[in-house]
Amino acid sequence: MSPTTGRLAGKKAIVTGGSSGIGRAIALRYAEEGANVAILSRSPLPREGGTPTHELITAAGGVATHIPVDVADATALESAVEAATEQLGGLDIIATSAGTSGPLGDSREVSAEEVLQSLQVNMLGTFVAVRTALRTFAAQKSGRAVLVSSNFDRVGVNGFAAYCMAKAGITNLAKALAVEYGAYGVTVNVLSPGSTNTDMSSAVRANPGLQAAFRAATPLVFPDDETRIQAEPVDIAHAAVFLASDEARFMTGADIVIDGGWTAI
Repeated sequence: MSPTTGRLAGKKAIVTGGSSGIGRAIALRYAEEGANVAILSRSPLPREGGTPTHELITAAGGVATHIPVDVADATALESAVEAATEQLGGLDIIATSAGTSGPLGDSREVSAEEVLQSLQVNMLGTFVAVRTALRTFAAQKSGRAVLVSSNFDRVGVNGFAAYCMAKAGITNLAKALAVEYGAYGVTVNVLSPGSTNTDMSSAVRANPGLQAAFRAATPLVFPDDETRIQAEPVDIAHAAVFLASDEARFMTGADIVIDGGWTAI
């Protein structure tokens, strides 16, 4: 950890979904760059197993806390963001990474309740968390919001209708908020990963057919590992650090796609 010399030295950050996957990588990278981090998720335990994120950070000399919350519960999420801001002693950065990939399958068979759950977690959860942070950002006339969406926000994918809809909503939400809060010195940007090596994407790794399809759709090939078809969570986290830093101070409403060229075709 670099509490005085990192790119985010002295900054106070909230990461939703920071216990696992991409959110975990973002929280760890923020801490490595000197930020104090509050992690908001249902459980501190990573879905992929291992030590809770906030414990890893504190063991390395950083400052971190975990606040349990279900992001689908708007009232509880708003209270959690407010509590995290108070515990941190302020707020400079919010990164929203909590999400779900379901429901998957034929849209004729997907229930309205399943779609609503996807929207509550992916889209409404993002909106409520960022909206609550914006109250602090607008008052202090500064702040960085980093919203994790997906490259499925711009393409149609068989069996992922609800997910595509929710992620497209997140991306356009960021653009709208960037316009709305630019006058307050607040930046709002999006990260749109492709398939990433997390617990949520385990179905891809377990299905040879999906692996072949992803390989065919991904132009980028690593010479040392030609079978690699997914980003690692830290690949996304590096970009999240950039968007949260002063290096991106004049960048807002942008959507950074990290998918190995999938959507470039």
